[in-house]
Amino acid sequence: MTGEWVEWIANLNVRYVLLISAVLTLVRLGLTPWNTRSVRSPDVRLSPLHSPRLYALNELVESAVLAFILVFLVIRPFVVQAFYIPTGSMRPTLLEGDRILVDKFTMRLREPIVGDILVFKAPREADLREIEFIKRCVGVPGDVVEIRDGVLYRNGKAINEPYILRPPDYDMKILDGQVYEIDRRGELKQNDQVILDPYLYARVRESPSDPIPPGKLLMLGDNRPDSNDGHKWGLLDRNRVVGKAWILFWPPQRIRIVH
Repeated sequence: MTGEWVEWIANLNVRYVLLISAVLTLVRLGLTPWNTRSVRSPDVRLSPLHSPRLYALNELVESAVLAFILVFLVIRPFVVQAFYIPTGSMRPTLLEGDRILVDKFTMRLREPIVGDILVFKAPREADLREIEFIKRCVGVPGDVVEIRDGVLYRNGKAINEPYILRPPDYDMKILDGQVYEIDRRGELKQNDQVILDPYLYARVRESPSDPIPPGKLLMLGDNRPDSNDGHKWGLLDRNRVVGKAWILFWPPQRIRIVH
């Protein structure tokens, strides 16, 4: 229950933020006249409404308004935001129910690099709602990536991936900017659909992978056999990246930097 409250507060809808800010502003304005009323004589006794405590409350409300505006209308949209992990596709790095902070600012200053764990808006091929996904970047523009016999190769070198839960149960190649999967039954798939064209099947089998095109990324889950990721729906547009996973902040016993 505590984790749900943390998530709700961290991701307050903008309408709620504006409503709370407006209420606090009205409270602050209601207190202001009493604090700004002039005192005609040092001998005049101050009423309870014109007291240091009321002045302090006024300042507290003003600070709360500014904090709400700063955190929810500036920091969250452009700097950092909390996200919830709904599935096991990133096991063992991230577990179901984990809550993380995502650094949105860094991705405005640099391009993603291999190994970054990124939150992004899913393409429609992955989810019609285009909700946020989280996966690991395993290929950037110019990289030649393929998977053979459960091993990921990048630019001709087999990559040691100690962070994955299980190796993939498929082969994968990239041709003409399209990602093709060959499952353990030998079926060729694109966008998770079986392709029956014998010419294309032979071409994918025999041809080496092409480099990843400009503006594209290859995103895979650390739980390779059980992840709705790039091997199913293809390359990701760079402009769909929301931010980089930064800190796992819930549950408390798992607090750490995400990498």
